[in-house]
Amino acid sequence: MKVKLNREAILRSKLFWAVVAEVLILLVGFIMRPDFLSVQLMTLADGSRVLFGTPIDILNRSAEITIIAMGMTLVIALGGTDISVGALVAVSGATALKFLRWDVLEYTTPGDYTVYPFVYVLVVPLLACTVMGLFNGTLIAKLKIQPIIATLILMVAGRGVAQIITNGKQFTTQYSPFKFIGGGSLFSLPFPIIITIAVVAGMIFFVRRTSFGMFVESVGINPSASRVSGLRSDVIIIIVYIITGFLAGVSGLIYSSRISSNDSNNAGLGYEMDAILAVVIGGTSMTGGKFSMMGTVVGSLIIRSITTLVLYFGVVSEAIMAFKALIIAGVIILQSEPVRRAIARRSNKKKQLMGGELHA
Repeated sequence: MKVKLNREAILRSKLFWAVVAEVLILLVGFIMRPDFLSVQLMTLADGSRVLFGTPIDILNRSAEITIIAMGMTLVIALGGTDISVGALVAVSGATALKFLRWDVLEYTTPGDYTVYPFVYVLVVPLLACTVMGLFNGTLIAKLKIQPIIATLILMVAGRGVAQIITNGKQFTTQYSPFKFIGGGSLFSLPFPIIITIAVVAGMIFFVRRTSFGMFVESVGINPSASRVSGLRSDVIIIIVYIITGFLAGVSGLIYSSRISSNDSNNAGLGYEMDAILAVVIGGTSMTGGKFSMMGTVVGSLIIRSITTLVLYFGVVSEAIMAFKALIIAGVIILQSEPVRRAIARRSNKKKQLMGGELHA
């Protein structure tokens, strides 16, 4: 009886079907090209050794979305949304490059140096994005503005702020410590993967080993009841948006480090939609309430795996969005409550029939 209940719970789990979808995507790639899942250890010119291959590339290139989606999971668990995170990525990159290349008008050629101390390059962008997250949270929690409207302000204004920071210029840098963020390696893994692991582990610990995750779910399910019970729902909302702003800043540093430049027009473009999709695919309901951090990680990997798969097999870039939409639609339908219930009932009936035949 216990096994039966566990089986039904697994079949009705959105996380389970998200994992199944990711496995199927990787399996399709493997069937078409056996080297699709190959991983090798390569020695670089500086003597360091790093793993490379399609699975490593998927983990590496999904870092920005996964990190943002950690914050977006909590936002959606509150029943809200944040469409400003892509613009905050641009602000983070612009601020970092400004502190690296404040002298761009005097020295146009980028070099392996920074104008201001490197700690400023890291701290100021994160602080700026955190303050912007506070701005979003205050509008929503204190002024009771709808989340999509409140975050639309920075979605529109954020890239303008990034352009103002850099005077409309695109700065480039060759400063080694900064380039290491997006292009270095540690423990034979690309450094963005290490950052992602640290962020995911930290967020899971924060929401599951403290009462904060329970508070978020409580506010997401019923904000009024939470307030009546003595929970400061406005404080919870502000903290969640602060966290999301900070994580968008981290993603912005990784992005700008990868390209060794700020790109205020294109940095973080579409990240908000990918982050929301990752959260939904991972099993968190848009209506708020219970959430799954690990589900979000799997959702982010699914999105990146789809992109990698279609690029790997030479599909034209214009068709990537169509392929992504089709596959994601299939994953979401597979996760839908009616489909999961039907599969669970079918499995239960099959088991009962097999049990009856054996009994007879």
